[in-house]
Amino acid sequence: MKTRILSILALLLMAATGAVAQTETLLTTITATGDKQASYSTANVANVSFSTTAQGQLSYLAAWGWWGYGWSATVTAAEGYTITKCIFYDNADRTATDSEAPFVAETTEEDKTPRINGTPIDGGNNQSKGLKKIEVYGYAPFAVTTNSDGNGNYWSTFYNASATQGFTADANTTVYKAALNGTSSVTLTEVTDIAAEQAVILKSTTGTVTLTPATTTADFSDNDLKGGTSVTNGYAAYTLSRGGNNNGTLGFYLYNGATLDGSKAHLEIPTSAAPARSFIGFGDDNTTAIELPALADDEAAEWYSLDGRRLSGKPARKGIYVKDGQKYIIK
Repeated sequence: MKTRILSILALLLMAATGAVAQTETLLTTITATGDKQASYSTANVANVSFSTTAQGQLSYLAAWGWWGYGWSATVTAAEGYTITKCIFYDNADRTATDSEAPFVAETTEEDKTPRINGTPIDGGNNQSKGLKKIEVYGYAPFAVTTNSDGNGNYWSTFYNASATQGFTADANTTVYKAALNGTSSVTLTEVTDIAAEQAVILKSTTGTVTLTPATTTADFSDNDLKGGTSVTNGYAAYTLSRGGNNNGTLGFYLYNGATLDGSKAHLEIPTSAAPARSFIGFGDDNTTAIELPALADDEAAEWYSLDGRRLSGKPARKGIYVKDGQKYIIK
């Protein structure tokens, strides 16, 4: 595992670009249009393959669809897609649902009625003639837009709101969970995937991250990144950005809005323990683990007076000053 220490420093916010949480949807409809042929409402989403027993046969009729004795039709997902259920339709639009892989319709050598998990699609009334279409439901890969850090990498946060479905990121992307160390620092740890109802940080070499449905194995028991639109009572939220104008130091900034973006991740710090400087930035104490932009601390940052004059460093006199586009009070 690669780790990275983040240190807490200053005060502000704006969320990094995230993504839309996935829900089960109709991926495609496979329609019988000819002998052992399939048509697709969406290309390269799912496929149906056929097999027959030693004495079996399979034919096609426009009125019946695929029909015959001793044949089976198996539905599989194209790369990047996950099938959660298939609804099979007979020639009279009677239906049967299969919610567990393998997704198969079949007939016996003695009866041409399509069966799903051994149950006749017509309820055993010997009325079905064939299989006309298959609705395929599940999850599709989708894109997350990322923001440049000005140093050749692109970042975003993402909250997986699904209660059951996990995801993996493309080969150009590294996924991190985050564990707070009290209120003074946070450790990033690389993970292999994104579990259901977990929030993560995404680091990519491109401006778009592709997330693909997958079975997940990563341990998120120590993950302090959160999702949702509200903040726990008594806590302050911090979200990922490059400052108020999105051109400063990359880090987690204090969120002052009314409602968080539920598709993104945030950190929460108790308001009673909030540090004087409430910016959670990426430090440079462990650059061999993860290459992140160096933290612009108070001494190295560019400070300005309220009338726009650039100062030589952090001011020593009391007053109101500007740093990273934000106002600060020196007491």
